[in-house]
Amino acid sequence: MASVAHEYRTDRLGVTEHDSANETMPYVRLDRAIQLAANLHSGQYRDGSNPLPYVTHPMEVVSHLRHRGEVTDEDLLVAAALHDVVEEADYSLSKIADEFGDRVADLVNELTRTEPSKTEVEGMSKEEIWQLRAAMLLEDIGRMSRDAQQIKLADRLANLYDSKRTKLGDKLTRYYGQTYLMLHTVRREVNPQLWDAIKAALPDQ
Repeated sequence: MASVAHEYRTDRLGVTEHDSANETMPYVRLDRAIQLAANLHSGQYRDGSNPLPYVTHPMEVVSHLRHRGEVTDEDLLVAAALHDVVEEADYSLSKIADEFGDRVADLVNELTRTEPSKTEVEGMSKEEIWQLRAAMLLEDIGRMSRDAQQIKLADRLANLYDSKRTKLGDKLTRYYGQTYLMLHTVRREVNPQLWDAIKAALPDQ
């Protein structure tokens, strides 16, 4: 975690005290990551009617990870804020590494979805392409480190809440099914709070 300079003050008796405002270390790098994500996702929007700016999604993921998942590791929170910037904004991993360190870049890389090539999807129906992409996603998740899987759980929780507004009928049922498969792929002990929250948001099978 990045170090932050402590501020001190001297009271009327000449006693130097630690500034209480800094008793909890602020997430300075996270603040920079949020500003970068807002810039990179500018002009992008979420799905649905009257959609919110896209940046609200990574912010929701950060919030779920920190407050529901009880994750305090700043590298994970920074990666959560930036988890879509490669996939959605074509930002480079090398720039992320330069600005936030190799660990954050590695996490974002793990979280960036593998897509099938044009050759792989040639001649496929939309349903077949969806099934291929879903299978590739689950393979990606299965290979992720525990840290990346925690972020992915927070991401899926945010998307699951959104799906109830933006998906209907078979699309919503299919998304629920994919989410159940994800819970089979990620062990509950990775982050019990997030895992349980996802399961609670799903309809009974």
